[in-house]
Amino acid sequence: MTAYRTLDIEGWRAYLASTPDLASRLGGRPEGWQLREVSDGNLNNVFLVSGPLGGLCCKQSLPHVRVDPDWKMPLTRTDFEARYMRAVAPHVGHLMPALYHFDPDLHLLAMESLTPHRVLRGALATGVAAAGFSARIGEYVGRAAFLTSWRARPFEAVTKQVAAFAANTTLTRITVDLVLTDPYRAGCKRNHWLSPELDDIVGELQSDPQLASAVSRLQERFLTAPQALLHGDLHTGSIMVDGDDVRVIDGEFALYGPIGFDAGLYVGNLLLHAAANPGRLDWMCDEIETFWRHFERNYRTLWSERGRSGDIGALLDDSGQQQAQVAACHAIMKDLTGFAGLEMIRRTIGYAQVSDYDARPNRAERAEAMREALMQGRALILHAGRTETPGALLDLITL
Repeated sequence: MTAYRTLDIEGWRAYLASTPDLASRLGGRPEGWQLREVSDGNLNNVFLVSGPLGGLCCKQSLPHVRVDPDWKMPLTRTDFEARYMRAVAPHVGHLMPALYHFDPDLHLLAMESLTPHRVLRGALATGVAAAGFSARIGEYVGRAAFLTSWRARPFEAVTKQVAAFAANTTLTRITVDLVLTDPYRAGCKRNHWLSPELDDIVGELQSDPQLASAVSRLQERFLTAPQALLHGDLHTGSIMVDGDDVRVIDGEFALYGPIGFDAGLYVGNLLLHAAANPGRLDWMCDEIETFWRHFERNYRTLWSERGRSGDIGALLDDSGQQQAQVAACHAIMKDLTGFAGLEMIRRTIGYAQVSDYDARPNRAERAEAMREALMQGRALILHAGRTETPGALLDLITL
């Protein structure tokens, strides 16, 4: 067993040189490899390595939040990311980077380097994202959701995976706190917002009993509906694009939960982008419809092909299967709508906010965009139970 240590650039160079499979992917001599730190999120150290024959993306857990050494974290989050990639890759292999190596002692992994891909959030901000990218995300979520679910596999196999990911409690606690709870608690020190411009609406959100009841229902849904294996943090910062090549990254928050959670986080981030860029509202609405169309197509096609492989619905005839598919998609859309609303609010007043608002040229316009996003998020949460189709969701968009 190797004792854990945090690897710097030279540490990674030595490690890769001592790992034949990884060294052969790079080619050449170790001293000629180019290593560059690209750590951008809150949790891990990330390096890109290139050699004469190819490149690698190398990631290692830290014993604390990267931007806050006082916030201690378990090292096992890369373990769950590797576990997630291995579980989902057979179903969506072309839509995520290939995993080449995982070291459970140093809690590091090496995967396919995505160059010249760009993070989708940045590609949207700079106007280089190609329209229609949501088709691939719909395919990803639809395939991953169905093929890891109880409908596609015997319950023994699913139960084993549920247990494996149930241990990811620290990152799930972050989701429960930062997404589902903190933004609605007055006085929570992790919240912050544009003050005094948003003080009034934040106060309204945090003192609204109707909203609190609706959020509580979503909390319960998140924690008690293990429908499928989720990415757990699917937003425009965890997707990389290069033209029509779209890849999902950063699966360390993986857990079993309601299918609409991943879908809702993604849609919520598209709506946040629209709030910050009002001229792109029609485009983002098109992306939402595209996402849902490809999600539903993949989900229902797989259900029709493999819906009798699991222990749910095997007794239904073809007509019964079709009716069950429609009902399931309506329920997923309801969840999607509510979780999208949660994401819009938490990314505006919670701990981890989005850079999309930087598109507004001044403080007053940023405040206006944020206010619209908060109002929209509230509407989505409150009306989620009656929203069964993408058209019904888009009818709620008043930005």
